[in-house]
Amino acid sequence: MQSITISSKRQITIPAEIFRLLDLKEGQKLIVEIEGNRIILTPRPVNLARALSGVTKGLYGSSAAEVDDYVEKERGLWSD
Repeated sequence: MQSITISSKRQITIPAEIFRLLDLKEGQKLIVEIEGNRIILTPRPVNLARALSGVTKGLYGSSAAEVDDYVEKERGLWSD
């Protein structure tokens, strides 16, 4: 486990060993998440659309008919 310091400008430096281990590049974007009292930094994919492709697969149904049924039910709620 390594320790880092937050600068007066609220900046941190990623230790070289971790930087190389994760194959990070200067200028690369990271995604920041909070989980409880932890800060999680994850390398952002170069192509977010490709990385998120298929994430919601099956969420509204596993066939076109199921998706259509879901949409019809939702539309029915709009008029209530």
